[in-house]
Amino acid sequence: MGTHIEAVWAQVGNGRRKATARRLADAAARSCFALAGCKPSDIDMLINVGMYREDNMGEPALAALIQEDIGANLRQPPTGGTGTFSFDLLNGGCGAITAIQVESGLLKSGVIRLGAVVSSDVQPHLSSSPGVSLRPSGGAVLLDWREDFAGFTDFAAETFPEYQDLFTSGLVWQERHGVRVLRQDAGHNGMVVTVQPGYHARLADCAEEATRRFLRRLGLGVADIDLLIPAPSAPEFLDPLLARLGIPGDRVAYTPEDLEGTYTTGPIAALQAAVKSGRLDEARSTLFLAAGPGITVALALYRQTAA
Repeated sequence: MGTHIEAVWAQVGNGRRKATARRLADAAARSCFALAGCKPSDIDMLINVGMYREDNMGEPALAALIQEDIGANLRQPPTGGTGTFSFDLLNGGCGAITAIQVESGLLKSGVIRLGAVVSSDVQPHLSSSPGVSLRPSGGAVLLDWREDFAGFTDFAAETFPEYQDLFTSGLVWQERHGVRVLRQDAGHNGMVVTVQPGYHARLADCAEEATRRFLRRLGLGVADIDLLIPAPSAPEFLDPLLARLGIPGDRVAYTPEDLEGTYTTGPIAALQAAVKSGRLDEARSTLFLAAGPGITVALALYRQTAA
């Protein structure tokens, strides 16, 4: 028995309207639920893991707005009934795996019956970060509990703070000089993202170390993993990681080209590729791996049958 992936959806902005994090998350959630044949009102918990929004906004919490947009139990539930509990969980590129871990625990306990994880990012308003770009995208995963299915069995997360300065981002006030008519013309906040040389190499180092430690704890080796679902998809991270772990390319779910460059949607995009190809169903043991600034590495093991 375990947490089962009922449906997954990932997409990029369609270009017809301005891509906003809220719209992208809404669209991904609706498509995911439609794929599973369920209604938004069926969702007991909705976790938003998106990070970067238009105009560098940090508030309000986006999960509640997504819940409102898709119509997931907007009224007070009846006595003894259940509603939809929603909140934001911000853990960068590792957020999707972290949220799946949270919902897995609640599914196992019976507190919820159906959980959703949604993501979305748009290109932030950058002040001075040449070469840094994010592909506007949204994703969603629908989870339920199956008595006859192993599903997600184990999770792990590690942080390597000694490398925290290799990737940093934050808001910096940019004062506007010259004649100003309105008070709000004084300036604006700009996002500054700094990526130091060697970041992706250290990312691969940490991911390898955390992966080997995780598998060793479970009594497994790399050879026991039939499929790897990794994020990010950047070749400067993924290529050295696969070489160090000794995982051949035919055991990797690669992110489709149109979804490369996504951030919090990265793990969901790679998962969608595995589902569409049928490889997730074929693999006995699947390893989810996400790595990002911090440096933080998140891992999850997904099994078709109990060990």
